Amino acid sequence: LPGETVQLLTSGQIISNVSSLVKELIENSLDAGAEHVEVVMEKFGLHRIQVVDNGNGIPKCEISQVCKRYCTSKLVNFEDLAQVKSYGFRGEALHSICSVGNVEISTRTSDRELGERHEFDHDGNLA
Repeated sequence: LPGETVQLLTSGQIISNVSSLVKELIENSLDAGAEHVEVVMEKFGLHRIQVVDNGNGIPKCEISQVCKRYCTSKLVNFEDLAQVKSYGFRGEALHSICSVGNVEISTRTSDRELGERHEFDHDGNLA
């Protein structure tokens, strides 16, 4: 099968419908320490899904990897798997979302006065 077809098939294993996509995004917010999460959807999530939270933000040094397949900040080696205390750690959700839609992430960490906006292509690379 062509690579694009394989990518769409595998992303369907993670993101099967709008509710599973929203669930993954909310879990990312909670993993980032968010106490408040707001979800806005246009046309029942088929046109746009926006998640705004008060989590820790994504450090500048990690943003280029955040949508890459299998990239995660939760694991460094196999032994770390026993210590995971989060909803997600496989690095699949954001990459799968990139495969099926346009992804834009705005983020700000507490050490920065201004946030940054980043767009990603369908392979999870910074656009």
